[in-house]
Amino acid sequence: MPAIDPEHAGLGVPPFGVSRPAVLRTLDRFLTAIVRGVQQRLSGKHACLKIALTAVVLSLLITFPLYEVGPEFQNPTGQALLWKVQHPLSPVPAQLKSPALYQRSAAGGASHADKLELRLTLPILGWLSRTGRWTVLVWNHLAAFGTFYLLASLALAALGDSTGSALFVLGLAPTFFGAWFFNDFMVGDGVAYFLMLLSVACRLPALAAFSFLAAAFCDERCVLAAPLLILYLAVRYRQPGQRSQRNRLCAAIVAGALAWAILRWWLGQTFHLSMGTTGLMSREILHYHLTSSLPGPFLEVFKASWTLPVLALLVLVAYRSWGLMAALLSAFALAIAPAFMVWDFSRSVAYTFVVLLISLYFLNGDREISRKYLAAILVVNVLLSPPYRSILRIVGWALPHTAR
Repeated sequence: MPAIDPEHAGLGVPPFGVSRPAVLRTLDRFLTAIVRGVQQRLSGKHACLKIALTAVVLSLLITFPLYEVGPEFQNPTGQALLWKVQHPLSPVPAQLKSPALYQRSAAGGASHADKLELRLTLPILGWLSRTGRWTVLVWNHLAAFGTFYLLASLALAALGDSTGSALFVLGLAPTFFGAWFFNDFMVGDGVAYFLMLLSVACRLPALAAFSFLAAAFCDERCVLAAPLLILYLAVRYRQPGQRSQRNRLCAAIVAGALAWAILRWWLGQTFHLSMGTTGLMSREILHYHLTSSLPGPFLEVFKASWTLPVLALLVLVAYRSWGLMAALLSAFALAIAPAFMVWDFSRSVAYTFVVLLISLYFLNGDREISRKYLAAILVVNVLLSPPYRSILRIVGWALPHTAR
């Protein structure tokens, strides 16, 4: 590891001066009130539990799901998913994978359906729980609470401050990442996010390896995000006395990835499962994302929370920690690469969320300033959320029924 102590590489910004303009004083009081309110309600005993519940509620209020639509299984993508839930180890019927069944508007769905055969975690969960067509919705909602809980716990370990942890997690709730748990009825990325976090949150190498293995069988993007997980462990367990724990958990992630590769090959050979290449690495996809997905959809994934890794990079530059900066950029580049190879850009970018946790280790300057900074991110992310996606959707559903 490069010679840098993240605990002393914090937000080196002095507090506002006495002569600051009135607008800044008002903003400062506003952020102070938010910090105080979060501190009073979401700290203390069972802080992570309270943070997770509040984040779930906030995400639902800001981006309420289209439950009136629900899991629509009339299209080929939905039918392919339902088939896999009922027959986890059977190939998807050829007629459901035919590219002719999909229009351009459903290109992402076609690509997903073509790759379902070896994405076994959700189908197996659905088969075991007998949740059928509701598998993704049920398990994504459960994964939302688990993910927010683990994020709160890991943020607390990074910041040593339950209030800062709460502000960080609540700031993610109104983003695409936080809302995708509740608005995804057919993919199940939320389960993959939860299992990725569990693999670095637990202290038992065997559980870490199994969690990562299960995450990899949710989606192959988890494997490409493995270097970010390993880098997170290297930053978190950086003290000399923690070297053994760090090495064991890093080895567990690597073992999980190797087990995934071996099992994937064996399952393919034994049960005749394969991964299609529909909508993968075409020139049209790359051109579309470079011209249309940047910067809007890219920024939407984490919104103002993107400033956290930017701040981390600035700190690394200030400390001339070129090795750690190169490792962070390389791991991030590998994790985000699939976003430019498939149609599902935003959900692919969301797999880089671990970079936000790593960045928290460079936010350990003045605690009050860090809290206000995280509170400002929360406010901006809420304000950037359009009202027509909020809980107000219920009013729109009710009016036609009232009129009749």
